[in-house]
Amino acid sequence: MPTATACFYDGKAIEVDKAIALKQRAKAENNVVPLFTCLECHERVRPHRGGGHAPAHFEHLKRNADCSLSHVARKRNRPDPLKADYSLDDPKALEGYEIDRQATFLKRNQALVAKCKERDDYTCQACGFELESNGNHIIECHHTKPLAVHGERMIPLSELVCLCPTCHRIAHTRKDPFTVNEIKAILGQE
Repeated sequence: MPTATACFYDGKAIEVDKAIALKQRAKAENNVVPLFTCLECHERVRPHRGGGHAPAHFEHLKRNADCSLSHVARKRNRPDPLKADYSLDDPKALEGYEIDRQATFLKRNQALVAKCKERDDYTCQACGFELESNGNHIIECHHTKPLAVHGERMIPLSELVCLCPTCHRIAHTRKDPFTVNEIKAILGQE
């Protein structure tokens, strides 16, 4: 596609660099932006600075498919914004894309967590499960009074209990977490 690098200004053909300078001077002096017209169709154009891989050129203010120097509007295949990307019944879904987000984390005292794990002998207090992998115990420390609800405060060891990852997940499937006894009942152990 040919690119317009010249236009008419005051009845004379000028290059795009001169047009850009005239436009900038008019803006700096708070004057009306000069009238530039296409050499071929005589419709209004504006000088456009180069950027990326495109050199400086003129662009028509309104697309003109009959002018060889006008960028012809391309029809893009855009998805219907009101149509779902996938069916809710579809067994697959789009995952793995990146999103930016800001997060605030609640500070945990690792020494207190270690004391809880040691006290409970690295064993889930709901199901009795104990797992060790490569010499490391796999156990989580659960707050019986959630930090997010009760905020910053001194936490006694008595408010912590060891749960395996599965029981810990069960505990947090409700807004007010399940107690150890409730988890035992769910598992049919009580």
